[in-house]
Amino acid sequence: MKIIMPITDIQNQSPKTNEHIEIIFEPKIKRIVLIPRKIKKTSSEENKQLLDFKLLYSKFRQILNKHNINIDEYKVIHIQLNKFLSQLPPHNTMMPIKTYKKMNLDLLKLKPAIYQGINSNHIVNIKNENHLIENLHLIQNASFKDSWGFSPNSIKEIKNKIQSKNNIQDGVLFYKESNEPEGYIWLTRNNEDNKTAHVSMIGTLPLSRGKGIAKKLLESSINFLIKNKYQNLILEVDNDNLSARNVYKKYGFKDIEESYWYEFSDKTFR
Repeated sequence: MKIIMPITDIQNQSPKTNEHIEIIFEPKIKRIVLIPRKIKKTSSEENKQLLDFKLLYSKFRQILNKHNINIDEYKVIHIQLNKFLSQLPPHNTMMPIKTYKKMNLDLLKLKPAIYQGINSNHIVNIKNENHLIENLHLIQNASFKDSWGFSPNSIKEIKNKIQSKNNIQDGVLFYKESNEPEGYIWLTRNNEDNKTAHVSMIGTLPLSRGKGIAKKLLESSINFLIKNKYQNLILEVDNDNLSARNVYKKYGFKDIEESYWYEFSDKTFR
């Protein structure tokens, strides 16, 4: 479940933009995530009030009560901040836990001939939507079951994502040597810029790792996007995953942004 809380609710200001905080409830892993969206730099005085935590706590509790949500059913509350917001005075109940790098590949600078000649054996699309959803459901949950912050997706959740406006037609590629896929990459797009694609997920089954499957999927995806006239490919990677970051850099990806994750102490909202 996702709830939108306008920033004006915690600033006591008249509405200016679509600035808001997304509140995402993930009951499967007993986590709540707060993500400020569309927040722009303003004057230094307004910046100090941007995340007034006392007001944030108060409004957050009001939302929980309005939707009859019992906070005791959740074990952890995280907040994701961009670099600008992370530089605001930290709150004494927030502990830094993760940093992610956003990286961009300029597809216009690549030589299409290089990717047209790649070995695409075992890279397949699944045209039947029901089979596509079933395969995604199985491989995504199996590939990421031990990953930090991953909440298992249901068939219904994956179907909604496949049918959303952000999904790219034929933008899910699987690596299959037999009947069952061993890896996959899921490409989506930004509604505000339909020339930019995103790696929504890229994963390999634990027993199939070390075979170069992720590289083959990435190369096939780049070829697919070049053919379909996309200009940029964006992905996010854990800042501590140096091996993955170095691989992406070899393909031409460059760091463009960082996001910072914090965890609130157990008693902050209780």
